[in-house]
Amino acid sequence: MSETSELQEKYITFVESFQYAMSVYFAKIYAKAGEGTDPPIYKKVDKLRAELNCCYDELSFQHFIADFLARGGINKFLYKNHEMCFSIIEEISWEKLRIWSLLAIASYQPKKRLTDTNDELISENQEVEGVDDESK
Repeated sequence: MSETSELQEKYITFVESFQYAMSVYFAKIYAKAGEGTDPPIYKKVDKLRAELNCCYDELSFQHFIADFLARGGINKFLYKNHEMCFSIIEEISWEKLRIWSLLAIASYQPKKRLTDTNDELISENQEVEGVDDESK
């Protein structure tokens, strides 16, 4: 495999791990929101972007990325690809990874489905294991 395609694969794996963490994190927010209330997803996206922009050196970025990936809880995608993700965090400059993280936020698009109780669109991957849905 060429060096360029290997690097691209690492970036894609990093972005997918980041987006999976976003989906789990947002699922928790949806689960906490009461029925009939809009969860503050857009505020959380803005906060996430602001946290990334506050990273001023390698250590602060690594602290942020470790905290964010852990914030969502168990990340199945990261678990499967942890060696590649950890190596990219070590090998690639933190400035480039911050850009890729911002691109992951910008390109994040949850899958949509209709709820049983109303016609609002919610994310299909916003379900949290162990949370009972009393509306069904």
